[in-house]
Amino acid sequence: MNESIELKGQVNVRLFDEYGQLKQEHTDHNLIVTVGKAYLTAWLAAASQANKFMPYIAVGTNATAPLAGNIALGAELTGGGNSRALGILSSNNNTWTNMATFLPGNCTGTITEAGLFSASSVGTMFARQTFTPYIKSASDTLVVSWTVTLS
Repeated sequence: MNESIELKGQVNVRLFDEYGQLKQEHTDHNLIVTVGKAYLTAWLAAASQANKFMPYIAVGTNATAPLAGNIALGAELTGGGNSRALGILSSNNNTWTNMATFLPGNCTGTITEAGLFSASSVGTMFARQTFTPYIKSASDTLVVSWTVTLS
């Protein structure tokens, strides 16, 4: 009998131009950080889950590789509005997904990292990923889809 649960995270980042044409796409595994694992166990043990689990995705400009001890992005973007987008949450069997959209004018610049967060500011970071640069202009849309699989 095997009763262990393994968490695996994956992030898909897509950049679209002003006409909706795909400019760049990347999918890779992320690192679920130590404070994220602690948050999950506390959230599961709560008397009620009044708040949704990790509803925000943030982007930033730091390309330093993720470490288990990370508690925030290296350099979270804040230009053009809040750097964190409230995602659309869904689940299917053993997979949970958060899909967030950064609209034109929001978080423009060179984006090299993304994180999954519990709140629209501060909060707890669950996972972090870095990737090759995405140059998001003021007219571009960035869509980040975060998938966590329990197996």
